[in-house]
Amino acid sequence: MANLSHRRSTYEQRKARVAASCTNGHGVVGLRKRTSSNLFRYNGRRHNNARAIAGSDFNHVLALDPQACTLEVEGLITYEQVVNFTLPRGFLPTVTPELKHITVGGAIVGIGIESSCFQYGFVHDGLLEADVLLTDGSIVTCRADNEYADLFFALPNSYGTLGYILRAKISLVPAQPYVRIDNLRYTSISDFLSAMELATKLQGNDFIDGLFYSDNELYLTTGQMCAEAPHTIDIYRDHTYYKLLRKDTTFHLSTPDYIFRYDPDWFWNIPEGGLYDLFRRIAPRSLRSSGFYNRYVKITSRIKRLLRLHDRTDEEQLIQDWELPWERAADFIIYALENIDIQGQPWVAAPIRTPRTPTIYPIRNDTLYLNVGCYCYAKKPIADEPYYYTRILDRKCFELGGIKMLYSSTFLGQSEFDRLYNGSAYAALKQKYDVNGHAPTLFEKAVGRR
Repeated sequence: MANLSHRRSTYEQRKARVAASCTNGHGVVGLRKRTSSNLFRYNGRRHNNARAIAGSDFNHVLALDPQACTLEVEGLITYEQVVNFTLPRGFLPTVTPELKHITVGGAIVGIGIESSCFQYGFVHDGLLEADVLLTDGSIVTCRADNEYADLFFALPNSYGTLGYILRAKISLVPAQPYVRIDNLRYTSISDFLSAMELATKLQGNDFIDGLFYSDNELYLTTGQMCAEAPHTIDIYRDHTYYKLLRKDTTFHLSTPDYIFRYDPDWFWNIPEGGLYDLFRRIAPRSLRSSGFYNRYVKITSRIKRLLRLHDRTDEEQLIQDWELPWERAADFIIYALENIDIQGQPWVAAPIRTPRTPTIYPIRNDTLYLNVGCYCYAKKPIADEPYYYTRILDRKCFELGGIKMLYSSTFLGQSEFDRLYNGSAYAALKQKYDVNGHAPTLFEKAVGRR
């Protein structure tokens, strides 16, 4: 661990440099990083002439305490790096997002989810302590029990508008090298949800999620970590993960492959066809990632705009996640399936129970919710309205007492946004921690695409 001691000292040096750079100049502050963004804005993001603070070097492991099951890392380390460090030592974060290039800081200030959320809550529920760079260049250490507890509880869903995480201390759980996956088909929504709820109460399940295609084709997947596996499936070359789930089946994956199971095909967004099948077979692993595909899509879209080429004019993007109170989850699924044509692609569902209620993502603690996610393109309706499907699904979610994640486009007005995301409490925190307005507000970030 001597190398970690050296990283701790260099972290202090980097921290001093970035604080100094933050105070040089005026106006809006933004964080520069090397990883691809996982913010999805249907019409792109607006440039705000932000002063770029160099944060890309904050990507190191700083300390591991195996007795306390805690890990200290810098904010821009990716979950791929974290898993590569912790898993050989027998640990994983409580919740590890399924895309490799999501950063720890990004998942905390966003709302990070995965199939272990039913027992550990969201990514941010595993946060114990954070060093936060404020826009005036000061750095504060916040915990649930110190003078910056209000900032600690407001970090989730703040998206960097209250400050940037430079260091995070997070909880770990013991891990095994393999995951046994059991997948069962259900032919009714009520049976599917009842079985999923029961699975959250059974001992031995480490992971729970599901996919559904229609009201009579739903798949519940449970995972149990194990020390040995008779045989593992190759999801980079021989199989596409989500296709394995379209039947009753049991199989094993290595734990890293399970954790990042949707990453090689960015869920199901790498198209079908001979060329792409060949790409799956021969492309190096470094190119079989959501980060590569995300950059590829952005570059090709930019080229098409410059050449005035139009693509997918009869389709609209539908990349969203919603949290529904469990008792209203069936209503949302029924509504979605009755109103949206996603052309035979699956929706994702996962149970979540959070131990605490974040200030600006106000869902009830110790209450079971269902996350519903859709990551694809959908056929536009005949009565066209820009991003019609996102608008009607958002409205239905809010009508049912749910809330949506803000990593993707939303079309709320300021007053409704403030009502849903505790705008009055956020405004007080914004005045306290960004008194000069050097970062956009949460509304500007989420709705104004900044």
